[in-house]
Amino acid sequence: MSKYSKELKLKIVLDYIEKHISPEQQEKAYGVSSSQIRQWIAQYKLNGKFTEPTRNFSGEFKLKVLNYQQEHRLSDSQTSLIFGITNIGTICAWRKKYITGGTEALFQKQGRRSKMPKKSLIPNKPREEWTKDEELAYLRMENEFLKKYLALVQRDDKKKQQQRKDREQSKLSEN
Repeated sequence: MSKYSKELKLKIVLDYIEKHISPEQQEKAYGVSSSQIRQWIAQYKLNGKFTEPTRNFSGEFKLKVLNYQQEHRLSDSQTSLIFGITNIGTICAWRKKYITGGTEALFQKQGRRSKMPKKSLIPNKPREEWTKDEELAYLRMENEFLKKYLALVQRDDKKKQQQRKDREQSKLSEN
């Protein structure tokens, strides 16, 4: 659902077209940024309607948009109007992804990747019923966890010792 109603958008656009009220004047009257108003005006002039926000774009579509933009030397706002993308910053984000990660980056799903294993290493049954392989896997996981925990504790201890040394040296240098 968009932030502004279609009725408000249409009223603002028609005020601009028929009454020649500038986007800056309407910004003050309606509390909508003049750049947003200009985008609505351009959408309406191009399509006769307003583009509905879309959240999911395929990798092929993203690549097509970026290629078209480069081929025709268009700005982000011009490209967004042609392809019906409501947020101009979306194209800029796609370009950054493409530059840093290549074509594959445009095809990746949004969101964070889970660092947890898909299948739990802890069997979902009483410990007495575990097979030797399940128990071995659990003990290995437990061992790895304890090693990592011990390493973190040792690192913290080293930091504290270094901070103490630094404080002692600063006190000695002050005297």
